[in-house]
Amino acid sequence: MEVGDTLSVKGYITQLHFVAKKSGPQLESLLGFKAGRLGYGWAMLHLAKVPKPSEFQFRGYSQMSGGISKGHLKNPIDKRTAEQKLEDDNYDVVKLKEAVIKNVFVISGAKRLVKIIPNKKPSGTKDYPPGAGIPQWELIKPLKFKVAAVILPDGVKWVKKT
Repeated sequence: MEVGDTLSVKGYITQLHFVAKKSGPQLESLLGFKAGRLGYGWAMLHLAKVPKPSEFQFRGYSQMSGGISKGHLKNPIDKRTAEQKLEDDNYDVVKLKEAVIKNVFVISGAKRLVKIIPNKKPSGTKDYPPGAGIPQWELIKPLKFKVAAVILPDGVKWVKKT
């Protein structure tokens, strides 16, 4: 993976202003990656287009591993995701998604949607402790991203403004 590459991926996203100019250990703490995982290197991807309601799900904040309150535990009491809780509480999830798309999701500037991809693959749920609580959404369909930065294990950064 190199800066400028285009990738189609799914998974968790957040906003740039929460993760910009953060070290690997700071990102691990914010996002809920096991300490040391980003020490193997990582990449920041910028989402190329705003997702449609059918392409993402609400996952609350990063202290909710897997979008589940206390999801880092082996057997959380309530296994519903943030989106399942909204549905169970009779919220119109499609209208909520449309409002988020209109008022929150952007693909440029400090609040653009980004994804952090560690070089080290996960080895289980212990790789995802609770994060510090920044907004997160899960792309459930692969969408196109541009590789904006690649941070090597030795800390060397390759960054391209997009």
